[in-house]
Amino acid sequence: MLPASLPGLVRPFLAAGRCAALAGLAALLVPTAAGAADADGTADDLAEVLSQPVAGASRLVAPAKVDQDASEAPSLVYVRTGGEIRAQGYRTLAEVLESLPGVHLRQDRAYTYVGVRGVERPGDYSSRLLLLIDGARVNEAIYDSATAGREFPLDVGLIDRVEFIPGPGSALYGTNAVLGVVNIVTRGPSQLPGAAATFELGSGARRKFGATWGGDLGPTRVLLGIASERARGQASLYFPGYDDPSSHHGWAIGRDGERNDKLFAKAGWGGWSLTAVLSERLKDDPTGAYGVLFNERSDSLDRYGLADLSYVQRLNDAQEVHARLGLGVYAYRGFGLYEPADAPVPGVTRADARWIAGELRHVWSGWRGHRLLIGLEFQRNTRQSLYAADLDPAPQVYTDTTMRSERYALFVNDEWQPAPRWRLNLGARVDRQLDGHTAASPRIAALWSAAPAWTLKLQRGSAFREPNASETGYQDGGQVVGTTLRAESLRSSELTALWRPSAGFDASLTWYRLDLSDSINFVDLPGGQQVYANTGSARASGVELEAGLQAGRLLRLRGSWSGQRTRDLTTGAVLSDAPRSLAKLTATLSGPWPGATLGLNLLRVGERRTLAGAALDPSLRLNAQLTLAPLGQPWSVALGLYNLANTRYADPAGPEHRDDSLAQDGRSARLQLGWSF
Repeated sequence: MLPASLPGLVRPFLAAGRCAALAGLAALLVPTAAGAADADGTADDLAEVLSQPVAGASRLVAPAKVDQDASEAPSLVYVRTGGEIRAQGYRTLAEVLESLPGVHLRQDRAYTYVGVRGVERPGDYSSRLLLLIDGARVNEAIYDSATAGREFPLDVGLIDRVEFIPGPGSALYGTNAVLGVVNIVTRGPSQLPGAAATFELGSGARRKFGATWGGDLGPTRVLLGIASERARGQASLYFPGYDDPSSHHGWAIGRDGERNDKLFAKAGWGGWSLTAVLSERLKDDPTGAYGVLFNERSDSLDRYGLADLSYVQRLNDAQEVHARLGLGVYAYRGFGLYEPADAPVPGVTRADARWIAGELRHVWSGWRGHRLLIGLEFQRNTRQSLYAADLDPAPQVYTDTTMRSERYALFVNDEWQPAPRWRLNLGARVDRQLDGHTAASPRIAALWSAAPAWTLKLQRGSAFREPNASETGYQDGGQVVGTTLRAESLRSSELTALWRPSAGFDASLTWYRLDLSDSINFVDLPGGQQVYANTGSARASGVELEAGLQAGRLLRLRGSWSGQRTRDLTTGAVLSDAPRSLAKLTATLSGPWPGATLGLNLLRVGERRTLAGAALDPSLRLNAQLTLAPLGQPWSVALGLYNLANTRYADPAGPEHRDDSLAQDGRSARLQLGWSF
């Protein structure tokens, strides 16, 4: 059963009248007379992985906001298909992103944070990465978070494709598109026809139920999905920083539980399409973060809702119009117990946001050799409220503020082909930011098809991230307000060589340099408190190599290596949580039985530094997924094994933690059972 609190999140949608389609999720619970779904929408996972290209002719939208081949995109694009995601047993979007070159994760047992090219700063909630679902902005309006673990509002089983464009994307997308843009393309009714259900059992007493239904409701093609997950987590966890008799000798017992519920709806009719997601996630935090009493109740609740309506109309052979209008809501509730231990003081944090966002863009290719894109975008944050207080013995309020804000933008992009082997991409965007200041983000890219098998891409661009509501308006007993924050900015240069000598082999080699100025970081103050502040500049440089080999329909190999160097330009020190290298290898093999697939992925994360400067040893993890889904059969079964060698490794902790690093889980398993009706 879904939690009773979810209707409170739905209420703003219903009041605005923009997502009544969510009510159609009730169709999961009653019979329907919809017509039969497309028979060609089903295929075994391995065939889908091997037949869906990841280079050359694959169609993408995110790199330039127009439909184009990956080889013609102005910047490098990494793609992970839905078939590959399922064959490899990725459980979250974060694990999908971790398979990409230059991407690493940090997990603090409350949230999962995504680092790109060695940049993942403490306290930023991955806000330098922009997340999109079917082209609609997902980053919420309080923390600008792009966290991608189980707190991400979309279930990973509903992902058809993940497009990742590393590097600055503000010339098209504005704020937060600093380190990259991730566009998640969701599956459609033809891919999931009829009704289907899945059930999972996993380590940590994890169990999950999911169901989908896809078909026709009159003239409308509809896909509905539901997922509900519960977990006990680790029964006991040891934290050396609390190894004291008064703190249970550093052992947190039964403090790692989780509850997660997600709803999804997608509909299409004519040139219209609707995507809607709704989620609630409650997570216990066993780490004693932010000064809460160790081994006592501490938890965070995230509720998220998004409904996005889009329209595409082709006016003639040379013109088309795209429009979208969306409504979003977000709510956070944090609870913890604070000193003194003999009479604990309960403390609460609340954050609420509502926003309306829209976009209108026009594509014109009537001028020979050019494809011109011009667009307008807005986001109006109708409510941004923050509240923090200690409740007992008498309420002590630290923050109680409500604000409104809005941003507007104009962007222009021209793809110009002056010669058969040359393409130039010129773009710029002007943003009126939330604080009224103006930011300009230019981009220039050149593409040269040196030979049929070779393509070279050169790109220079800029990006920015403006301070969010939490960084400028929140304070409590341990944090003060960052009153003089400025928007941080990034300048980037990138050179990529693509090589595709045959249909079964492709490779890319990229060199990049990123210069980050006025970086906003969560830092310690002399009195023991923390604050968000612009703390200087940083530079990241490195190379990324990825290659993929497809051997008929039996084997797909993909490997990557990233060497990266990320330093603070003021002190010369290596940034915390910046791996010196990343190495990844995945293999997808056809199994010995019809419909069987074996997925293997190997990850090596190089040495990282903690905030205190301590070195964390490199780690090597091997994961495996065996799937059996015979064609023509309604059932499927899959077994996933993670961290097979039970490698002991740790992630750097943030300044909110007493420990300098946090140990990660060892070996775990997951069993999936599926049935199509």
